[in-house]
Amino acid sequence: MKVKVKFSTIFRELSGVDKTEFSFPQSATVGDTLKKIVEDFPRLKKWIPQNGEVSDYVYVLLNGKYAPSQTQLKNDDEIVLFPPVAGG
Repeated sequence: MKVKVKFSTIFRELSGVDKTEFSFPQSATVGDTLKKIVEDFPRLKKWIPQNGEVSDYVYVLLNGKYAPSQTQLKNDDEIVLFPPVAGG
């Protein structure tokens, strides 16, 4: 199955790409995608935990909705990563 990943702001700068695509077995999860992202883009290691869990340093949207790491993926799903936003 194919999963699309889009990077925003700092993640785009660190990865050097706007988007990428991964192939996974049918049983893949959001956490599996996070692990693969760190493997392919080691500069993101600081932001994405090695255990594939979602951290306070990255928001993960799956098809436009927040997705915990154990969320099961489907073919052609789209994950978007972006950092938390703060302001005043």
